[in-house]
Amino acid sequence: MSVTALASANPADAIPAEPDTMVSAKALFGIETEMQVPAYSKTSENVPETDPDYLFDRDTTLAILAGFAFNRRVMVTGYHGTGKSTHIEQVAARLNWPCIRVNLDSHVSRIDLVGKDAIVLKEGKQITEFKDGILPWAYQRNIALVFDEYDAGRPDVMFVIQRVLESSGRLTLLDQSRVIRPHKAFRLFATLAIPRASITARSRSIRRRWTAGPS
Repeated sequence: MSVTALASANPADAIPAEPDTMVSAKALFGIETEMQVPAYSKTSENVPETDPDYLFDRDTTLAILAGFAFNRRVMVTGYHGTGKSTHIEQVAARLNWPCIRVNLDSHVSRIDLVGKDAIVLKEGKQITEFKDGILPWAYQRNIALVFDEYDAGRPDVMFVIQRVLESSGRLTLLDQSRVIRPHKAFRLFATLAIPRASITARSRSIRRRWTAGPS
């Protein structure tokens, strides 16, 4: 589903309930752990399709599950093409947790992320109305939002994301003098395509911003 299609949704739509069940990580992912994780008992529109043959790496899976269970930001690092985003999506699929991936290397703009004024037709009249972008849209829903290729984002896009990371979870839309608090089941993930052996000062700085999150 495209960013444009998601952003066109009405932000006043009914927000789905929070997770309504607990599942065993050992039973669901085949890894040795006693961890219990919140999940949804039924699937919904934005839940990724499950790959029944997917093999889960234990340490990475536990880190991702901690993000879902304790509302912590999680960044997955590794080589290009190793399935970092797919790993997050497959965890979400088994939890029936809606998950949206935004590839920051695909010319995503600040307007795509934040939103813009649009002309709409209401009661036969054309009016100007602000349409939320992907970030405020997801922020107000039980969405696991994955920023893919995090280090490839444009400066204006990264500035918006940085405001979220530094504001105890609040999203401030300066254009509208509006502050949004996240839905209780909103989760934030990212992937960074830098192998550990080649971590630079910039990548260390990026990762430090993801070491803490709202509880």
